[in-house]
Amino acid sequence: SLEIEQNAAEALAESCGNDIRQVLNALQMWASSKKSTMTYAEFNENKKSINKDESLRISLFDAARMIVEGARPDSHFYKRYDAFFVDYSFIGLLIHQNYIKVITPQFLRAKSQSNRYDAEKNVLNRLSSATGCMSDFDLVEGSLRVEQNWSMLSMCASLCVQAGSFVAGDGGAHLPGFPEFTRFLGHNSSRGKKQRILAELKHHLNFKISSSRQDLRMMYLPALHSKFYDLIKSNCSGAAIDEMDVYGLDRDDLFENFDQFFMKTSGLAHNKFGDIDSKMKAAFTREYNKATHKHQALVSEQGMTKKRGARTSIDGENNEHIDDESDEEEDEKKIQAMFKKRGGKKKASKSKVNGGKKKKTKKRY
Repeated sequence: SLEIEQNAAEALAESCGNDIRQVLNALQMWASSKKSTMTYAEFNENKKSINKDESLRISLFDAARMIVEGARPDSHFYKRYDAFFVDYSFIGLLIHQNYIKVITPQFLRAKSQSNRYDAEKNVLNRLSSATGCMSDFDLVEGSLRVEQNWSMLSMCASLCVQAGSFVAGDGGAHLPGFPEFTRFLGHNSSRGKKQRILAELKHHLNFKISSSRQDLRMMYLPALHSKFYDLIKSNCSGAAIDEMDVYGLDRDDLFENFDQFFMKTSGLAHNKFGDIDSKMKAAFTREYNKATHKHQALVSEQGMTKKRGARTSIDGENNEHIDDESDEEEDEKKIQAMFKKRGGKKKASKSKVNGGKKKKTKKRY
């Protein structure tokens, strides 16, 4: 039997990361050394021999904190290096999100010193070096992912540790608060959405505009936004609709997609289609729905498959009204034939009725 002090048992469980299997293995090793008791003092003397690897017990956020806080007394280089491999595919994003938060308090303290200019310069130089490390990390990780060059993984870990050392300084620093989750995932999702919308707009405008996506975003969209916004605000819905048909745009492009490409700091951010009065929007929608808009973009998206209504040419000229009565008659004949088949099956199963009286039919064997 083995007698254990309560505080020694609690310390043992904590050192093993509350893993019951590791606790039992530690107790078995302790008992095999022919010891019948375990005191708290004896445990502290021999805990390194039975302690579980700490790098396997820390979380992703704790690993990021350990790296960005730099060379503290309880975290040497190899400990921070191993912390990168807790989740090497994600920890770089957390470090990129939080490393500036470590050096911000240092910059604020430098502003209050007597030699503030030299102190601020020193802090900014260290921040520039850390930013360079994160930039190199992005290049190396891109090579690692695209070219499958996994031998560069150790270099990624070294660059992250070096960035943390720069922002923390010689004696290390403290990360205020809990490590912030990366915003890259949300921004990357928004970026993909806007790229898809921009591709749709380029497809719609392709008949009148020949440009790249970048030129469309930077040059054409601001001009078109101002033009259509001014026409709608001045109650010139007819002129706005005519211009929309010329460029191959529909209502959703104006009221939903155009507002996606203007930053809050730009002057056009205050002139959003979404901020237009609802009554004015409703009047424009009624005016827009009165006519048929069969321009290039919509016809190509619909695949020229609409039977009812008129098919128009690409440039809106030479409108040809095609009568589809023959197609409708064929559909009606198919439906009638279908119901006749179903009705025939039901009549065959029913008994005949004559004068309100059922006639019994003889069964033939």
